[in-house]
Amino acid sequence: MAKKFHELSSILKKLLFKKDMKPIDLARELNIPQPTIHRIVTGKSTRPYRSSLEPIAKYFSLNVEQLLGETPLPPEFININEQENHLLQTSKVQSIPLLPWGILPSEINQQIGKEKIPFLGNINEKGFATIMPDSSMEPIFPHGSLLIFDSGKIPRDRSYILVRLHDTQSFVFRQLIIDLDHRYLKPLNPDLTAFKMRSLEKNDVILAVLIEARRIYEDS
Repeated sequence: MAKKFHELSSILKKLLFKKDMKPIDLARELNIPQPTIHRIVTGKSTRPYRSSLEPIAKYFSLNVEQLLGETPLPPEFININEQENHLLQTSKVQSIPLLPWGILPSEINQQIGKEKIPFLGNINEKGFATIMPDSSMEPIFPHGSLLIFDSGKIPRDRSYILVRLHDTQSFVFRQLIIDLDHRYLKPLNPDLTAFKMRSLEKNDVILAVLIEARRIYEDS
């Protein structure tokens, strides 16, 4: 990987840390596919397009050259390393339950999953993971993606949420769209005949907010 793209990965990780954001948050804010952001953050994107870097730089009030490490960052970013090191020292790896979609409890108040997965970071004690059961949220969240939810986070406009629908008592994973007093559940799949946007109704229950997604490339 070229040196400047290694710098890009390192700088972007620090910028996300400063704003207490995850790659998925940045993808949502900029309307950029999460895999694109993930490849840049992890350094797997060897030649990212400038058209992808410009909105990222603008979001952090930088220019592309600063994002690439070709020119110095502003003074307010110089202590990010110390803050990041403190976070790594105080954070610990937790084990959270992996719940099959078919047995998600109607209220996430008991961790009934026997299988556990590791998670590094802050998450509510009732945090959990599950597997995306369908293609309704493609292309960002393909069928089979690992979804990690925090039941203690407050959803906001464009958050990705797990909802129990009152009419069918089934669970759906959707993007929350808030328009004044109206709230909607939006699937990302462009096939509108198969997946339709619907209102979030009074008796529907938001159970948790997505905080991380991982792609599973091979079945174990």
